[in-house]
Amino acid sequence: MSIELILGFIAAAVAAITAAFGLGHSRGKNKAEQAATERENKQEIEASQAASRRQGEITKEASDVQDNITRMPDRAVDDELRNDWLNK
Repeated sequence: MSIELILGFIAAAVAAITAAFGLGHSRGKNKAEQAATERENKQEIEASQAASRRQGEITKEASDVQDNITRMPDRAVDDELRNDWLNK
């Protein structure tokens, strides 16, 4: 066997290994990007649901306060407002 033939086999082996590494890296990168996208989507959905729950709680609390004020006599509402604003 001549030296050129041996160097050709070595070059072909190195090229095959490099191609396999490049292909594996590309597939791994795509899987990682897909997993990251799924994770971000899940976080966005959870954040949206949490914001919706908080909005519902805030609306209910505001409604409860409005109901309490509606049921209180005017003098009691005046006293409540005066105490809250003067003491802070």
